[in-house]
Amino acid sequence: MISMSDFLAWKSYSVCVSAAARGNARYQPSALRTTSNQHPEIAMSAQPAPTLSEELRLGDHAAFFFRENAERLAFVIPYMLNGLRNSERCVYIADENTVPHILAEFRWAGVDVGQATGRGALSVVTKHDAYLRHGIFEPERMIADLDRDVRLALQSGFSGLRVTGEMSWALDLPFALSRLCEYEGELGCHWPDRLAGLCQYNETRFPAHVIENVAASHSVVVRDGKITRRQPRQPADVT
Repeated sequence: MISMSDFLAWKSYSVCVSAAARGNARYQPSALRTTSNQHPEIAMSAQPAPTLSEELRLGDHAAFFFRENAERLAFVIPYMLNGLRNSERCVYIADENTVPHILAEFRWAGVDVGQATGRGALSVVTKHDAYLRHGIFEPERMIADLDRDVRLALQSGFSGLRVTGEMSWALDLPFALSRLCEYEGELGCHWPDRLAGLCQYNETRFPAHVIENVAASHSVVVRDGKITRRQPRQPADVT
């Protein structure tokens, strides 16, 4: 039974989602709080309602374009929950949102964050733990790191690795921004089949030519409530 306070909290969260995220209108965090024996770190109903994000799977290199943070969270949180349900290791790289904020979103969605992080199923980190873990952004080393992380996830008993990153971190680093499309293109050419990736691009912050080029370098594009699958091409230089 959902309490009135929980229902009102969920309603206030869902009504702020813009039209582009309406493919996830059935996302109801409070409805996921029943017991799950198979994956105890997630409290969820026996048959959760499908969402647009469920169409994404291991092997997909996806770009997600959005305009508001509520629109972002309404898509990305269910996307990561799907990974937890599928026994994948899930990593969220935060930037515009803080790590505590994203962890709070997972808790609201019914995740036992302590248990999930404790067993390595969920990590919420920053750019310094991912894109800038070597001090500067080096696309070649980042791609090698992802390949290694996929192998480690499989060796740890997970079915694959699911990563999503808030790409706004590159806006503060001109050198990184200039290599971003190069990174996305090369990453697509070396994409492991047990990796699912969702790159988050705020269309109100990135230049239009960058948006066009990163979209071209992904095999899957999520935009305006639709998923488009296509053959990625090597993007042009953004400089």
